[in-house]
Amino acid sequence: MKKFLVTILFVSLVSSGFSKDFEGRTFLIIFNKSELKANKTSTSYIELSLNNIFSTRSYSGNSDAAIIVKVPYENIDACQLADFFIRINADKVSSLGEIAYQIIDLDESKSTYQFLLNTLEAKTVDKNKKSGKPLKATPTP
Repeated sequence: MKKFLVTILFVSLVSSGFSKDFEGRTFLIIFNKSELKANKTSTSYIELSLNNIFSTRSYSGNSDAAIIVKVPYENIDACQLADFFIRINADKVSSLGEIAYQIIDLDESKSTYQFLLNTLEAKTVDKNKKSGKPLKATPTP
């Protein structure tokens, strides 16, 4: 019985050491600068509504205005994030989806990109095997 308990304890310690903890999801929220200006707001002001709940960072400048949001919960997606109510300016409160131009799940985009890349590489390898041509390690000019 004692060996059984020691074995269970050992297995649980080893499995917890190798398990991957969930690190969260990352979203990119893009805003239209002219719409922000029409609503008399900025990404920094909108970020104030989100940074109490999530880890955020706002960007503005010569390119599109954006906020990167790190969500510590696995089950929140872009649609649910769009439903969050935020303060747009001192007089107006609205859902994030109404003011955001686009909300992109960067983790989902990354996995889709990796899948497409792997598929393309597999097709290239299969094509080269059928033609009998060796794969080039480096392109020649």
